[in-house]
Amino acid sequence: EWVLGFAMCAASALFMLAHVAHVVVDVEGARRAGMIIRPSPGKGLGAFTTVPRAFGDVLGDYGGEVMDERAKDARFLGVGERTAEDVAWLASREARGVTVNGEYILGVGGGIFICAEDPAFANWCRYINHDSRPNAWLKTLPKDIMGKPRAWFVAARDIEPGEEICFDYGPDFWIHETPVESANIAGDPLLKNSVVPATGIDTGRASGVSPATYLSTL
Repeated sequence: EWVLGFAMCAASALFMLAHVAHVVVDVEGARRAGMIIRPSPGKGLGAFTTVPRAFGDVLGDYGGEVMDERAKDARFLGVGERTAEDVAWLASREARGVTVNGEYILGVGGGIFICAEDPAFANWCRYINHDSRPNAWLKTLPKDIMGKPRAWFVAARDIEPGEEICFDYGPDFWIHETPVESANIAGDPLLKNSVVPATGIDTGRASGVSPATYLSTL
C-alpha cells in the first residue's frame, strides 16, 4: 500500500511538472485576436482561427525579444565573444528554465532578429505552424513607421473558422547541419501574389541549433 501510494504521488508530481512545462503562452492575446491555441495533429500546438478571415487580413504580429546578429550568434551558437549582457541573459534563461535552442528565431532583415523562445516575451504567433500550402504569409520590416522591427502575418486567402493558421517555413528550415544561407526566390508565385510586395525571403538553419527559421524581406 505504501509503495502504491508513493507511486501515485510520484505519477501525480510528474503529471504536474509536464502540465507546467506545456503551459500555453498568451492565451488571452490569442482570444482577443480571434484565435485559439490547441493541439494540431503531428505538430504539437497550433493556432486556429475562431472567426472568418478575408484575403489580406492582418492576423497578428510576431512578438519576442529583439536582438542583432552579433547577440544572436553569441547567445545561441557561441560564436564570437560573449558580453556581460549575454552572460546575464543566458543566466536568466537558465534560472527560469527557459531553453536556448533557437527554435523561434525569426529574422526581419538588416541583421535584426526576433526571438519568441522565451514565454516572457512571446505571444500566440509562436504557435503558427508550417504548411507547404499555407493560408498565411509572413511579412517583415527591419524598421516600421515607429522605427521598430516588425514581423506580421496576413491571410493568403479567405480562411474559415476552425482552420489552423500556417505559413511556409521554407525548404532550408528542414536542412540539418548547414549554415544559414540566403535564397532569393522573388520569382516564386507565392511571393509575387503577396499583399505587401516582397523581393525575396531568407531562410536557413544555424548549424548546431535546433530547427531555427531565419526569414527576412530583402
